[in-house]
Amino acid sequence: NRAIEERSFTQHKPDRLVMLDVLLFPHSKSNYKEKLRGKEIQKPTARDNLLSLSYRIAFAMSFAVLQFSEAVGLIVLAVLTTIVFSILKLNPLQDVDKLLGRTKDLKHFLYMTYPYYHMFKEVLKGSETVFDVATLPLDLKETPVLYMYGAKKNVMFHDNRSVALLEREEKEGLSESRVVRLEESGHWMYCQEPEVCENEIRKFLKGGGGGGEASSGDTQSRL
Repeated sequence: NRAIEERSFTQHKPDRLVMLDVLLFPHSKSNYKEKLRGKEIQKPTARDNLLSLSYRIAFAMSFAVLQFSEAVGLIVLAVLTTIVFSILKLNPLQDVDKLLGRTKDLKHFLYMTYPYYHMFKEVLKGSETVFDVATLPLDLKETPVLYMYGAKKNVMFHDNRSVALLEREEKEGLSESRVVRLEESGHWMYCQEPEVCENEIRKFLKGGGGGGEASSGDTQSRL
């Protein structure tokens, strides 16, 4: 959204957007409530909210400690993730992601947790615009979105309203936006089904292709 807003002086306008397994809210000015009127949107359960909040807090706290000591930050990350995922059984992922989740470079993973730290920091500061640049584009016809996600997770990393909006766009032919659900993949679907992911992305970037569930293609992936 920031890139779209700044296109008048940057001369760069994103014309298509690909989102992989993470999708936040509809744009606040999109009149999404009216567009989804009468459609039943599944609300997150209490456990869904607990799962989502627990890992985010663990990651945010780890990065906060990193500001003072990288070594201690790594220890905090290891301890908190062990408590949340193993002891409290609040792992958002399933076994399909288990091996991929054992990253060899824990330091690199620790630095990847910075969005959670800054998210909580802005929320605690009372910021009302913290998520404004992380929503769906306002005009989905001008900037269509391909959202791909793996179904094998204990909690989804998307807002169901946004998924419903994209599915409506696709079903009614309002834009080239699409939703692709990969039934046999988890969070790291591009590692688990690279050919499918690459084929769907290439098809979307070229403009075209049906939606729904993805099927394996014949082209070998270069991912």
